[in-house]
Amino acid sequence: MNSDSLALIFVAVYLFCLPIIGWLVKSKNNEIREYYLAGGSVGFLGLFFTLYATTYSGNTMLGFAGRAYRDGPVSLFAVLGMAAVIPVFMLFARELNELAKKKKFITIADFLRFRYQKAILVYTVNLLLIITLASYVLTNLKAAGLLLEVISDGQIPMVYGIFGLATVMAFYESMGGMRAVIWTDMLQGIMLLVGGLLVFFIVLFNLRDADVINDRISLYTTGWEALDNYQLTKGISLIFMFGIAIAIYPHALQRIFAAKDWFTLRKSFKWMCVMPLVTTLPIMLTAMAAVLILGDIQYLEGSESDRVIPILLQFLSQEFVFLKFILALFMAAALAAIMSTVDSALLSLGSMFTQDIVRPIYPKISDSRLANVGRLMTWILMFTMAALAVSLSNTIWSLIVLKLEIMLQVAPSIILGVMLKELKWQAVLSGVVVGVVSTLYLKFSPQISFNLMGIHAGIWGLLINLSSIFFIQLIFSRKIK
Repeated sequence: MNSDSLALIFVAVYLFCLPIIGWLVKSKNNEIREYYLAGGSVGFLGLFFTLYATTYSGNTMLGFAGRAYRDGPVSLFAVLGMAAVIPVFMLFARELNELAKKKKFITIADFLRFRYQKAILVYTVNLLLIITLASYVLTNLKAAGLLLEVISDGQIPMVYGIFGLATVMAFYESMGGMRAVIWTDMLQGIMLLVGGLLVFFIVLFNLRDADVINDRISLYTTGWEALDNYQLTKGISLIFMFGIAIAIYPHALQRIFAAKDWFTLRKSFKWMCVMPLVTTLPIMLTAMAAVLILGDIQYLEGSESDRVIPILLQFLSQEFVFLKFILALFMAAALAAIMSTVDSALLSLGSMFTQDIVRPIYPKISDSRLANVGRLMTWILMFTMAALAVSLSNTIWSLIVLKLEIMLQVAPSIILGVMLKELKWQAVLSGVVVGVVSTLYLKFSPQISFNLMGIHAGIWGLLINLSSIFFIQLIFSRKIK
């Protein structure tokens, strides 16, 4: 039996188990907070693994890997960027968790309504979060479809893979809500961690000679020798962008809401600190090693490079027969981890539509009926996102960067909103608007986009955003005096 057949068997067994998990953990409590936040009582083990499996998935396995394959060692700044997420969390997570418990928050819009009490700000921020969250779902659905296509050696086209996986995810998520997501995340997280490290060590064994590895990696046109001031600035910019933007992912913030208490949350964060070193770093090193192993056999360009890890695994399984079982298990685990991100993001997206759109329109609707609306919304959103994912032509990395640059402009409304009690809604709204407009202009203007000194357009947008907040806040503070 070849590795493709083994991987398909693992995938089939795993997909069969997911709906069963959703059914088994289905709660008799039909309240909306139970469905979307597991009642706000998630303990350490579940919280850690749902944070881990949600954060490290399709973007890491395919998007980050594709970028490392294309650009070489300079892409490793992404590892530091993932590590920077935890210090940013520590700035505001404790107070947000305690406030969510007291005020029964379900979505981040609940916090915004409580904090600023201004509808136009809530709608603006929520619209941006919905757009970026949808992009997040799209990149991961595309990653899942690509991976399943490679696992099946093309027998399952990407379009069929995407819609098939969407059906499974919609089923178990609509049955068990957040509890189903957490239980599947625990299994997926373990599989991803073990599988990623196994493949890294297998690749390292294949290369053997460290001097050869160093000599070959130096051939990258953007390798260590090309790490000039521009590349260094771009790398530092990437660290700040990752650290700030990922910390305010709606589904990440909902896990802050769902955590049992601050002690549980802090313990999970401590363990998350080491995850970039045992997940992101090995995956990116493996992708760079693919250039050495595959050599002239196959060179991947553009969005095709997002397939580098599964293609590398297929190649290795042909040369090392005894590794077929491990490689097949890893590819199935990678697919499962991608699904864990999609289901978490879809759950957050569904909560936004039900809690922030449906409930304001029908304020007297019961929690039970709203939860049922949420279940229906899960199916609608899942298949809408699947249809859009099929038509994506960009590289996963380019979509990741655009999404994070927009998320940066939302960050002050949440982080500063928690930390600064006197912050005015007018200042925050002006910052968000000018930040988004500036970011899009700087990124897509042909006259400017190539002359940003290596700093991402989103970072420039954030600086303009914060400057606007400062000046508007100063004006309103003087008026009050």
